[in-house]
Amino acid sequence: FSLEEENARLASRVVELEEMLERTQGLCEVLDDEGACSPEGCDPSDHEFTQALRARGSWLLGLLALQSCSSFVLARYEDLLASHPSIVFFLTMLVGAGGNAGNQAAVRGIRGLATGDLNGQTISGFLLFETKMAAALAALLLVAGLLRTAAFGVNAVDTMAISLSLFTIVSTSIILGAILPILLHRLRVDAAHAATSVQVLMDVLGVFITCAISTAFYSWLQTCHLTSRAAKASAVSSPWRSSCRVHDAFPLTRSVRAQDLSIIN
Repeated sequence: FSLEEENARLASRVVELEEMLERTQGLCEVLDDEGACSPEGCDPSDHEFTQALRARGSWLLGLLALQSCSSFVLARYEDLLASHPSIVFFLTMLVGAGGNAGNQAAVRGIRGLATGDLNGQTISGFLLFETKMAAALAALLLVAGLLRTAAFGVNAVDTMAISLSLFTIVSTSIILGAILPILLHRLRVDAAHAATSVQVLMDVLGVFITCAISTAFYSWLQTCHLTSRAAKASAVSSPWRSSCRVHDAFPLTRSVRAQDLSIIN
């Protein structure tokens, strides 16, 4: 290459780097502003330590307050959890799977924003990819959840409720983990916070989704059971009969007694 061509290539590269810097400005403010390391070394001053403590501590305190909301959800569904202890035993598995799946998607988004690969032209493709991934991983973990609950001797009704909750939690978490870094970046907030935030959000949402889906599922079983009994008593075919075949395949067990099925008033 001639000197002029080499200078042109260098100038073009400088322009690319400046554009990348502009796109990623503010992405890692937590690392930059907190004074973890500098070219002179990794010995931050007292002022830098105070800034780091304030920035990280305030975010963690906010997440702690948000995570406390799960206690309100548990209190709201206390009767459900008392009647179906199997849900309590697998609750950590459910919310943990959601947090891990969402964190994977969030890390991919953060890395894409930092490198410039995730931009206005590629956001739609990124979200479509993560939506497909959410469906695939949720189906995979659904099968794994079925096998795990069956291995622990959980009855068929609770197994179905737990597995449906697992599918919904994982798919929701991945989509939320993909959206959150982009949203924070648009709001001029460090997108690196998405990794921790999605885990806390899924702790709360995971508990709510599990309790809500289980409640709806047991209520549906109760409706099928009562309709089936009424149809047999009157000897008249019922349009609900076809939708109650699932119930016929899973007869009511001790965990789905009449008092258990009356969790919704």
